[in-house]
Amino acid sequence: MDRLTIGRIAKPQGVVGELKITPLTDDADRFKSLKRVYVDGREYRAVKSRVLPNGVFVTLEGVDDRNKAEVLRDKDLQVDRSDAVALDKDRFFIVDVIGCEVFVGEEKIGRLVDVLQYGAADVYVISTQKGRAMIPAIDRIVLLIDAQNKRILLDGQAFQDLAVYEE
Repeated sequence: MDRLTIGRIAKPQGVVGELKITPLTDDADRFKSLKRVYVDGREYRAVKSRVLPNGVFVTLEGVDDRNKAEVLRDKDLQVDRSDAVALDKDRFFIVDVIGCEVFVGEEKIGRLVDVLQYGAADVYVISTQKGRAMIPAIDRIVLLIDAQNKRILLDGQAFQDLAVYEE
């Protein structure tokens, strides 16, 4: 089954097996509706989820003490893609855009290899012949994302103006 990573288990929280989660989503409130998750391929029922200003906390069935929770530290928390939230039009899961070929007009300039998440806008990292280029993922530059066909179209002038290459 196709799974999406939604968070990373940061540490046990308390002594009854609750887990503190580092969310890997732009909307932590999505954790409130968790029903089942996977850690290392094993399915768990999500018994309780809390979203507080200081973090996201999840309790999994069968993880009922600190020792059991400690074993899960630094592991990814995943959900089935079919259980994931439906995205609005023109919104994509990062995993779906990684690997897209990047074009300016009809010219292929590279491949999207990473998405860095900062406050104002995501940053796309593109592997090009000149090296790795970084651009803000904003409408001025990114004209089209066709995740299904693994293709991204950029505005050439905006790319030239705003791309930053790694040294």
